[in-house]
Amino acid sequence: MPLLVGTIVLTVAVTVASVWIGGRLRGPALSQGVRRAALVLLCQVCAVLTVAVVVNDQFEFYATWDDLAGSSTGDAGDALVPLTSPGHGFQASTSQRFVPFGQDGVRVVDYDGPRTHIRAPVYVWLPPQYGQPAYRHELFPVIELLPGYPGPVHNWFTMLNITGLLTQEMARGATRPAILVAPTMQLAPGLDTDCTDIPGGPRAETWAAEDVRDMVTANFRARRDGAGWAAMGYSEGGFCAAKLAVQHPGQYAAAVSLSGYFTPTAQAVTRSPALLKANDLLQVLGRHHPRVSLLVMGTRQDSDTAPDILRLRQVVRAPTRVFSSILPTGGHNYGIWSSMLPAALKWISSKLHDPRRLH
Repeated sequence: MPLLVGTIVLTVAVTVASVWIGGRLRGPALSQGVRRAALVLLCQVCAVLTVAVVVNDQFEFYATWDDLAGSSTGDAGDALVPLTSPGHGFQASTSQRFVPFGQDGVRVVDYDGPRTHIRAPVYVWLPPQYGQPAYRHELFPVIELLPGYPGPVHNWFTMLNITGLLTQEMARGATRPAILVAPTMQLAPGLDTDCTDIPGGPRAETWAAEDVRDMVTANFRARRDGAGWAAMGYSEGGFCAAKLAVQHPGQYAAAVSLSGYFTPTAQAVTRSPALLKANDLLQVLGRHHPRVSLLVMGTRQDSDTAPDILRLRQVVRAPTRVFSSILPTGGHNYGIWSSMLPAALKWISSKLHDPRRLH
């Protein structure tokens, strides 16, 4: 907020000062023209900077200067605290250390994936029931949350407030308690992977499907069986969620795509015909029919996703099941995804089988 207010004040001040100075310039006409052009250029630079900061404030593309420069190491240093408070029912069986994020009980850890050697933040939220005595022997289902690109995965907790919504839905009895885990998927500055294992690059799919999963099951009372896991994402994250379920049906029971697509668009994938064929869900589901359930949601006004939903329904065969919802209006933004979330959470909760207990 200080940066946002500061850029607005700076733009107004520079514009006013330029008008005042421009009317008082003296000297040869050429010199005056050059100096006036410089003042106009300075005003334009300030205006563009303000717009950029406003857009970043709205969509949170970059959270820090290190994010913007691509130099963030994700190391929280001495600020990290263990997520092992007995009073809250947290149980950690490994050396992973978590730091609070926000005010809703979300925690974040910089996790180093043993398979992929990717080190990136992973956000975890435990439902209130996790720490209650009645649930101390309960294994909780997990919903893995995937973000769009570009943009930070923590937008699930800030822009979409999924923890507040899930808490409300649980109170109404519409959903069951579940652990939320949101791994960072923007794994290299400027590189869009479409959640794919890129040859010579980050193994994004393995990171999300295996490394992150192992971290969650090792640290928390989380279900290990595929029937207790689901994925959900918006925009590119919708493609990622569907991809994880389709490519790893033994590890996920269901997936929800909010305004997602089903054919990769990232250049890192499309430039390789073999890689594209292996990751184009429309082609994959034409050849294979995994036992998973997919909920795909979009709007008629979103020309990038609605046609893909119709094409997906044409290629899917049992035992794969597809449920779809195409709203008549709405664009490609957080507002429309927020409106989709209550139905999506209710649906995804119904696909996660009954809770399991520790023996």
